Amino acid sequence: MACVSSPEPDDQALLAYIDGEAEPEVQSHVEQCPRCRQRAQQLAAVQHQLTARLYRALCPAPQELGEYHLGLLPPEQAEAVTRHLTECPHCAREIEQLAGYTEKLALSVESSLLERVREGVRVLVAKLVDGPGIGAMGRPALAAAHAGTRGEEREPCLYEVDGIQIVIGVQPDDERADSQAILGLVTGLDPRQVKAELWQANRLVATALVDELGNFAISGLAPGRYELSLSGPQIEIHIQDLEIGSQGRAYQGKRR
Repeated sequence: MACVSSPEPDDQALLAYIDGEAEPEVQSHVEQCPRCRQRAQQLAAVQHQLTARLYRALCPAPQELGEYHLGLLPPEQAEAVTRHLTECPHCAREIEQLAGYTEKLALSVESSLLERVREGVRVLVAKLVDGPGIGAMGRPALAAAHAGTRGEEREPCLYEVDGIQIVIGVQPDDERADSQAILGLVTGLDPRQVKAELWQANRLVATALVDELGNFAISGLAPGRYELSLSGPQIEIHIQDLEIGSQGRAYQGKRR
């Protein structure tokens, strides 16, 4: 594929286009040139990957923040996290979210959670990912086994924690006209022995096993607010405030 006209924009000009800071002639060129538009998409994907790796590189790991919140860190390590929290609004917000999450749990459940952490199980809360990296810019697509099988295709939501990504899509349920179905894809995690559980108002609604490709599906769901957990031998991941709309849309009840 050849550039539609010369001179062809260099990488610096295309990066400026990605950032919305390109000169008018560069912007016009990229919009008309399939080759340069493809190059811009490739550069955007690389930029997103580099940003994701460098973003908050000095922050404590999610597991360390969870253990800090539960009072399980050694004093010296806990003191270092405390100092970090005074300087980092992102980690401070995560601690607030963890506090709100554990407050919602009954005492017995909270004790069980504490026990699982002490046993070496990583208990993590995944967050909705915003900004670039959507669709062609780097978001993983639902695996072929699930993609496009249930009515009109809708934009999925991407959640991420500790290098693990969970893509959640919602489609109309083929078997029940008034219900929805969740289609999920987990990457960055060994899917063997991982189970998906959907909760509503502290009541277990449905369970599904994650297959060897990281896919899972839960059907027969009414509109409402849910919590999704993924549990394996050494990990437990929670997605809070997952709302399913009446038109098959999934969205975060509370944006992070």
